[in-house]
Amino acid sequence: MSVLEELLKWSQERPSWQRDALRRLVQNGDLSDDDLHTLTEICKSAHGLADEQDIVPLGKEHVPDAGTGAAPVSLQSISHHRGVNALAEDQTLRFSPKLTVVYGDNAAGKTGYIRILKGACRTRGQERILGNVVSGAAPPTPVVSIKYKVGTEPDPREWAGNGADDFISRVSVFDTHCAAVYLTEKTDVAFRPFGLDLFDKLVRACKAVRAQLEREQRALASSALVTVQNEVPQGTAVAKLLASITSLTRPEAVQTLARLSKDEEGRLALLEKSLLDLQANDPEKLTRQLSLRAGRVQALARHLTAVELALSADAIKAVFDARGEVRRKAEAAKNLRTATFPAEMLDGTGSDPWTALWEAARHFSDEVAYSGQAFPVVTEDAHCVLCQQNLDHETCERLKRFEAFVTSTSEQELQQARDILTNRRAGFVELKLTTEATEEAVKEIRIEHAAVADAVTEALATNERRRKAVLLALAEEKDHDADCPALETVTEDVDAVAAQIAERIETLRTSATDDTRKRMTEEVLELRARKLLAKHEQVVLDEIERKKKHAAYGLCIDETKTQAITQKSTAVTKAAVSQRLKKGFRDELKSLAFRHAEVELTEAGGSEGVLYHKLILTRAPGVELPRVVSEGEQRCLSIAAFFAELSTADDHSGIVFDDPVSSLDYKWREGVARRLVHEAKTRQVIVFTHDVVFLLLLKQFAEELGVEQLDQHIRHLSKGAGVCAEELPWVALKVAKRIGHLKKLFQDAEKLHRDGHQSVYEREASVIYGYLREAWERGLEEVLLGGVVERYRPGVQTQQIGRIADITTEDCRTVETAMTKCSRWLPGHDQAAAARADIPDPDALGADIETLEHWVHGIRKRRG
Repeated sequence: MSVLEELLKWSQERPSWQRDALRRLVQNGDLSDDDLHTLTEICKSAHGLADEQDIVPLGKEHVPDAGTGAAPVSLQSISHHRGVNALAEDQTLRFSPKLTVVYGDNAAGKTGYIRILKGACRTRGQERILGNVVSGAAPPTPVVSIKYKVGTEPDPREWAGNGADDFISRVSVFDTHCAAVYLTEKTDVAFRPFGLDLFDKLVRACKAVRAQLEREQRALASSALVTVQNEVPQGTAVAKLLASITSLTRPEAVQTLARLSKDEEGRLALLEKSLLDLQANDPEKLTRQLSLRAGRVQALARHLTAVELALSADAIKAVFDARGEVRRKAEAAKNLRTATFPAEMLDGTGSDPWTALWEAARHFSDEVAYSGQAFPVVTEDAHCVLCQQNLDHETCERLKRFEAFVTSTSEQELQQARDILTNRRAGFVELKLTTEATEEAVKEIRIEHAAVADAVTEALATNERRRKAVLLALAEEKDHDADCPALETVTEDVDAVAAQIAERIETLRTSATDDTRKRMTEEVLELRARKLLAKHEQVVLDEIERKKKHAAYGLCIDETKTQAITQKSTAVTKAAVSQRLKKGFRDELKSLAFRHAEVELTEAGGSEGVLYHKLILTRAPGVELPRVVSEGEQRCLSIAAFFAELSTADDHSGIVFDDPVSSLDYKWREGVARRLVHEAKTRQVIVFTHDVVFLLLLKQFAEELGVEQLDQHIRHLSKGAGVCAEELPWVALKVAKRIGHLKKLFQDAEKLHRDGHQSVYEREASVIYGYLREAWERGLEEVLLGGVVERYRPGVQTQQIGRIADITTEDCRTVETAMTKCSRWLPGHDQAAAARADIPDPDALGADIETLEHWVHGIRKRRG
């Protein structure tokens, strides 16, 4: 199973936000600030601290096929503009995509360029770049740049010294500090198979998310509960509840305890007053006063009951129903009148005024005119009691009809309905809501029950408006208005006050013992505590919510713990890296022929997703390596560890070595040189060195292995250190290159001669003859002796011996003659004054250089 497949399987059991984070890391390589914010919200949403988020966990469709890793990064050049150490300004050091050897003597400026590279690339220890602190002036701000290429991209990228660069940081630097780290410290595996780095990145994501969660958790408002607890009487149920509040406390429990019923409110008021009563100096007098007050309050309650009954919905309905009944009966009587009285009769006949006239006539007849005879009297001699005229037959019949009409049932029922309406309306007209007695009673209540007194006053005012609205509707023959004020009932409250006063009286008479007072006090404290809880209910509920959030944040933070990630990373690393790393270290030691001590690379624990390794002595694991092996062996082991680490990588980005053979003798130099050149076949290798022998070994192996190589020479000149040139130092040049260099020097000297600078010309010519003699010596080794033996090379090339069989006496004489002539003009050779001759002119000097060139060409041509 590949690393990514193992990661995918393991991720199924991880929190949702981590699965989403792994998907983002696989797709994008890193997490942006926006990603981290979203992941934090996903983590919070799982515990109710944020709205639900869209989650896309890592799945098979997101896992790429195993490939060859990231595109390699190679350096093209490093430019120093100003401000680094004592480096000369505006210098550029260029690099080959394969092997680049940068040679410079001690103090030539190599370290300055290495420090720039360490500031940008991966290294085991970065250094702060200093300016020229020995110049005597304030050093300028460093200005540098590094150009590099990523894979086959056509255009180079540039790092200008401003922060980390994910690409250039894949180039690795090996120097003395790095060597010490490998020897004395446990190190993480910086180069890992594709996918293994996701554990490290997930750990970093956990830290970032955790930091944000902890900030938000700390930002939760501090609790105001302490203030409430200080107010609540100790020992009460409320105090116990507040002391035990947790994230699991049910809000309903708080709300239930905070709600006092009306009876409980009344009970608290009663107890508080009763306790005060019990402290009275004259309980009997207080009892009498309370009894009088109770009587007045009870009378008010009875009055309010009567008012509420008189203005009740039933009473109002009854009066309006009575008016409706009158209307119906009047309509029935009207219909009867119409049927009884012909149209030719006077208008209004049968109406109420007419009926009143008729009844008056009846009264006059019964009481005066025809006492004892049934009204109307219609005998022959009878007269009309109204007009005093004789009655004819028609008139008699009309009078009989009038009496029949008046004495009919309809008229009687109408009269009865009118009487009922009059009585019911009188109940509203005569109702007096506010009297002197009620006002006095309200004042009495207000002494201790202001709220009840206000309620009674308001109820009386409202009910008075209700009474007037009913009477107005009756007077204006309108229906009962829906906007009529509603009936306000306060009798129950007044009854409660009366009952409370009665209980206080009873308490005064029966509850004077200490135990009774104690029980009453405890009950008062409980009820007061509950009232305080009601007052601060929201504070308590907010505290429960705060604790819930705090606990939820705790659960979120638990999800950011890295132990499980470290354990899995360790297991996968052991399977995918450790064995490979150990084998690579053994192979590197074998390649370097290191057999002097048994040293192995072993695991050294893990932390936050990172597995560490350390070099130990196999037979003495508790002894520190530097105390046993020499400096040269230490450097060899460090290089082996560095290359072993590289062997675990799918990334073939460039590597930089700073004096890798420092402290190495000839036994190790050759093996290290061969290893570096061999590595340059698959990646960019840049070597900084001051060791000429090592330089020549690198060139030798590069030629043998067919590796493209670029030479760079760093010198310390008058304008500063680190002056760059694409050339080898003179001591490392082959004879052909030396001849080319001599020709260039000759041209400069010849110009001096032409310009009349004779003394300067002679000085330069003397130096040229010194170089010319060294070129003849190199020609002797390289050309005449065919490279069988060379300086700076430990071995003898015996396979070349056959080629020197053609050496002639003339070949040897030419060398001897030329070197003798050169020696004559070497600087430092003192000659007798009489024997001193002039320095050869340019023609002679040029001819001497050509002699060497022809000699080299002739031997090589002869040997084919």
